[in-house]
Amino acid sequence: MISCHIVSQDLVAVAPTDALPVTPTERLAVLEVAAEQYVRTQRPANTQRAYAADWKVWTRYVTELGIPEDSATAGALVGFVVWLERQDAAPTTVDRRLAGAVVGLRQRGAEPPKAATEAARAALNGYRRRLAEAGEKRGRGKAPAMEVKHLRAMSAACPDTLTGIRDRALALLAFAIAGRRSEVAALLVSDVVEAPEGLVVTIRSGKTGGRTVAVPHGSHESTCPVRAWRAWLAASGITEGAAFRRIDRHGRILGGLAAQSVGAVITQAGERAGVTVRFTGHSARAGLVTEARRAGHDAKTISQHTGHAPNSRVLYDYMRTVDQWADNAAAGIGL
Repeated sequence: MISCHIVSQDLVAVAPTDALPVTPTERLAVLEVAAEQYVRTQRPANTQRAYAADWKVWTRYVTELGIPEDSATAGALVGFVVWLERQDAAPTTVDRRLAGAVVGLRQRGAEPPKAATEAARAALNGYRRRLAEAGEKRGRGKAPAMEVKHLRAMSAACPDTLTGIRDRALALLAFAIAGRRSEVAALLVSDVVEAPEGLVVTIRSGKTGGRTVAVPHGSHESTCPVRAWRAWLAASGITEGAAFRRIDRHGRILGGLAAQSVGAVITQAGERAGVTVRFTGHSARAGLVTEARRAGHDAKTISQHTGHAPNSRVLYDYMRTVDQWADNAAAGIGL
C-alpha cells in the first residue's frame, strides 16, 4: 500500500508552488496530470521523438484546414488519412502518423472515440487496397531479411583490421539478438556476459521494454557470434562502456556508435560482400525471425527472443515468408 507521506511528497513536486490542492477531488486531478507526465517520460527516446514528429505533421494538417488542434472526431482523423494520401505518403507512414496523432490528442485531453479511430483505419485500409489493385508501391517497404548465407558472405568479406573485426562482431551479434539499431548502439560491454553455453545479452531498453537474450555458440566458426565478440574484445582492448565504438582512419577507438551508424555498418558489410539486396539496420532483426521460423521455432519462442509483442503483425509478416512454402494449400494435391 502506498503511504500517505509518499503521495503527499509527490503532490508537492507537481502542485503549484503557491499552494497544494485542498480537496481530494483537486488532488486527484493533480495526480491525473502528474501520471500522464510521468508515463510520457518513460517512453523510449526514439518513440518520444517519433511522436513529436507525428504531432508536428498533425498541426500542419489542422492549420491548413483551419480546424482546432484538439479535433478528435472521425471527420478530422479520416481527413488526416486522406490529406497524407494526397501527399503520396506510404501506407506505413500514414499508419505511424495516425498513431502518433492519436497519442498526441490523448496527451492533450482529447480522447478520440473508438468509432473515430476505426473510421480512420478503414480509410487507411482502403488506401492500401487501391494501391495494391493498381500495382503501385510507395515507401521503402519491409527491410530485406538477412539470411545465414548472407552472414557467411559478410563475415568472410570483413577485413582482418580493427574495423573489420568490429563489423563482423556487430553484424553477428545484432542478428543473434534480433537487435534494433538503437538496441545494438545502447549495448554496454557489461551487458554481454559469457556463460558456458554462449552469451547472455541484456537489452536494457527497447520499443517494448528490456529483455535478456541467450546467444548460443554457433556451429560455424565464421558466423559464431560468441567467437566474434571475443575477437572484438581482444582486438579493441575495451573492458567497459559502449560495446561497439567508432574507429577513426588511424585505427583509434573513439566513443560509442549511434543507432544510425549501426545501420550504416550493416549496410556497408552487405555491400562489401557483394550481396545483391541493400540491407538496413532492421535486416538483422528481420533475418533472425525468418531463419528461426525456417528452423521450426514457434511464434512464442521467437517473440520471447526478439521482444516482439506476441500478436505483432510485423512478426507474423516475416514468419509468413517461410510459412507460405512450408504449409502451402496447393502443395501435395497432385498438380
